[in-house]
Amino acid sequence: MDIRKPEEERSYKLERLILKSSGHRLLGTIRVPTDTDFVPPPVLVLHGFPGVAPIVNDIASDLCQAGFAPMMFHYRGCWGSNGRYSFLGAINDTQEALTVLSHRRDLDVSRLAVVGHSFGGLIATCVASRNDMIRAAIALCPVSSLREDLTWRHTKIILRRGLPFVSGLKMPRALREWASLAEDYDPIDFVGRISPRPFLLIHGDKDEIIPLRCSERLLSRAQQPKEMFTVEGADHIFAGKQKITIKRCLDWLKKASELPEGDIATRIGNSPSPLNNGQKIVAN
Repeated sequence: MDIRKPEEERSYKLERLILKSSGHRLLGTIRVPTDTDFVPPPVLVLHGFPGVAPIVNDIASDLCQAGFAPMMFHYRGCWGSNGRYSFLGAINDTQEALTVLSHRRDLDVSRLAVVGHSFGGLIATCVASRNDMIRAAIALCPVSSLREDLTWRHTKIILRRGLPFVSGLKMPRALREWASLAEDYDPIDFVGRISPRPFLLIHGDKDEIIPLRCSERLLSRAQQPKEMFTVEGADHIFAGKQKITIKRCLDWLKKASELPEGDIATRIGNSPSPLNNGQKIVAN
């Protein structure tokens, strides 16, 4: 059992990674705890479009402190990774990252999990439905259906806000790829395939970009074991609600990964977070 004081920071090794995907060099990092009494499970943490919201960095940092080995990377064409940005390419990039993680001998890859925010939540849902190597999945404020949840006007607003921050993607191709995503990768079509592996949805009820009903639809279509956590007053990036959001992620993932009890409880408290068989939980 871990006997550190809660305020004491965990020791870890930070590795800077260069991943290869379709000829592109993708920048990434992984934090590997060096002071656990068990082999750390890896967690692939996926950011949204166009980049990393603060909540995503905070989740990765706290995952490491909780004994997991979080890996983050940037899709092609954004934030230092070369190539042209591509929504479809991001899914391929994620598969390459999963392959890299699955070959790590210093991690417990039998407990590999994925966590994604926004567009990263869409990717997390889709890759978890298609990859048995993923043993648990968390999606924060994901869209449920690009075809049905977002109007054409809303879609263009999202794209206009993000396009200046990525490389080589203009509106015409962005709209074509968006349509292809809707046809081939809509989460509502695949979420039922994640079972029997556990799936958690987290959404703010004041999300101004992706409405709460998206996670509610995914929950209704997903199979057991599944759970949804609604954060009252939270917007799309959980501003001011990071602490409760991250705590739910860690408590739930610790249960799903069956980690030793003492380690995470030392740092984030002992409140239980069972896999609640489809239960919706609201926190304020």
